[in-house]
Amino acid sequence: MEHMMSFFKKEPWVKPFPEKVAKRVSRIPTAELEMWAEQALIEISKCLSGYSKKRDQVYIDEALKGSEALHAVIDELHRRVTIK
Repeated sequence: MEHMMSFFKKEPWVKPFPEKVAKRVSRIPTAELEMWAEQALIEISKCLSGYSKKRDQVYIDEALKGSEALHAVIDELHRRVTIK
């Protein structure tokens, strides 16, 4: 897919999110995870935009927390797809 970013990293990522988040995410139905991921991208973008405008650490902290949760969701979705 040409439009997707690639970070050219071949080895698997070590989970940069708490195991508690991974367990919680694993219990959520796939359709809800997909919807949540899309909304999280919007919220993370808003936080980054807010940080760019005001340089308030609260925005970047929220973007970091949101991106960690998003990573857990995407990791779970990937796991579900590759198991089948």
